[in-house]
Amino acid sequence: MEPFLFEKYKEYFRVGAAVSGLFYDEEGFIKKTQKFIEFMKTHPRPEGMPEFKIPEPPKGPFPDNDILKKHFNLVVAENDTKPGNMNPAEGVYNFESADKFIKLAKENGQDIRWHTLLWHSQAAEWMFKNSDGSDVSKEILEQRLKDYIFTIGKRYSKDICSVDVVNECISDKNFGLRDESDHSKWLKFLGPDYVDKAFIWAKEAFPDSNLVINDYNLEIIPEKRQGMYKLVKGMLERGIPVDTVGLQMHINLENPPVKEIEETIELFGKLGLNVIVTEMDVSVYQDFQPGKEQEPRKEYTPELLQKQAERYRQIFDCFVKEAKAGYLKDVILWGITDRFSWKNNFPVPGRTDAPLLFDTEGNPKPAFNELIK
Repeated sequence: MEPFLFEKYKEYFRVGAAVSGLFYDEEGFIKKTQKFIEFMKTHPRPEGMPEFKIPEPPKGPFPDNDILKKHFNLVVAENDTKPGNMNPAEGVYNFESADKFIKLAKENGQDIRWHTLLWHSQAAEWMFKNSDGSDVSKEILEQRLKDYIFTIGKRYSKDICSVDVVNECISDKNFGLRDESDHSKWLKFLGPDYVDKAFIWAKEAFPDSNLVINDYNLEIIPEKRQGMYKLVKGMLERGIPVDTVGLQMHINLENPPVKEIEETIELFGKLGLNVIVTEMDVSVYQDFQPGKEQEPRKEYTPELLQKQAERYRQIFDCFVKEAKAGYLKDVILWGITDRFSWKNNFPVPGRTDAPLLFDTEGNPKPAFNELIK
């Protein structure tokens, strides 16, 4: 009998996965396809890179559910529960996709995370404007955000064990709170206490859930890590109910060193916070970093996949150590099979990636086999 991944690590942490490709949105698929075609008109395929073929739209039931149900005991929606999808216009809520996601997880017997209540990207953009197109006041935007958090909480809080309250609020430029130069409107409209208020409201709306502040590259960029540390330390001193730091952990075969991951987990854990890995994948490319040239698509050879497997093993060994120390609580992979990974066609149009534990056909990769040995 094939061993279950979550069973392997159940003494230490839950093992989760993000669900994508769950529901086929024909209109959205057409828009993405058209956007890609237009992009390629002005960004020709680099010499030597294989041609990228637009995938056929998914049909039928969620194709990865057998794997999801068998190997993971925690689940999160990659896109279906983000504010722009949930609340696309004033007074309009799209509960259908979130309801289906919750139903799927319950049928599978899985714990459920919510991603995310507040984010600068995929936000409910209408919240920032009056009906005449002018900017809203601070008071109106605060009320709209509060109403949104309580509406989501009223409907789903009893099903949710963990919620990303604020996502990616640390600037990549000055490592304080993001501003408009870093693509976020929240600081301009609401001032620096918007993070505190979001957590205060979330605590009331989701009384039984862990409240997470989530960000990327904390394990890679020391200055960003310290920026988050300063923020959450101040929140704790002010009595703000943040209890968990989420490390997205979009990493690659070489970086960051395992030691950096270990030090990051312990930095926040020693503050008395839970630490969870929220969006892990291990790219076979190293170019999504400042100053790195974009690599052409590689052949996913047995040697390359074995290198990835050893990388996963080293990092999961670190996770076990940090879980034993009482710091790490959950590990969530950002996808199930390579076929639905967000890394396909990003950051390099026309290039696939192979960052997950199962290949495009749903077969276990060496990384999976290494983790369950």
